Amino acid sequence: MDIVTLRGLKKTFGKGEGQVKALDGIDLSIEKGKFTAIIGASGSGKTTLLNMIGGLDVPDEGEVTVDGISLRGLTEKELAVFRRSKVGFVYQHFNLIPTLTVKENILFPLSLAGSTPDPAFWEEILTFLRLEDRLGAYPGELSGGGQQRVAIARALISKPAILLADEPTGNLDTRSGQNVLGLLRLSVETYHQTLVMITHNLDLAQMADRVVRMEDGHIL
Repeated sequence: MDIVTLRGLKKTFGKGEGQVKALDGIDLSIEKGKFTAIIGASGSGKTTLLNMIGGLDVPDEGEVTVDGISLRGLTEKELAVFRRSKVGFVYQHFNLIPTLTVKENILFPLSLAGSTPDPAFWEEILTFLRLEDRLGAYPGELSGGGQQRVAIARALISKPAILLADEPTGNLDTRSGQNVLGLLRLSVETYHQTLVMITHNLDLAQMADRVVRMEDGHIL
């Protein structure tokens, strides 16, 4: 069963001679509960594609459907609600709020929605990501790997339909990167989470169920 369907996606940046076709007619379906890696060199269009799936950008042409919701024509407010309720994001630079504790960072998406976590799932996530003893710490007191575990917890806590990871190991050493990727892989197996990750690292991509290669705005 497909959870993401992209049809005829086109996106162009710039004008005149400086115009760049970031996406040039993309058709792609992503299966629910699977780990899909999108690989390609810088400028291949993979980040733009991820942003389309996450509702962070809109195509010039084509349609994006995620978990039965068509993003075509949604207002900025509606897109914000979509992102908050349907998508978990994990970034290369963690994007944690330095003045909030680990606990506050993890619960931040729920606080925006005015909701609270499921108690059993909260305890399970903390154990899964080994964060039980770090809830009162601040991001600056954690290692890079520790900060990324917090970011993964924040992404998972709202039980999103899809998890989007943008070079999640890019700022980590090899061992920490492998550990983080292992946790992301385990989230797919444990929670049947749909994961889409973009990377330029072919070795890391081999952990995925499916690898999609992009070049110059096309899928190869």
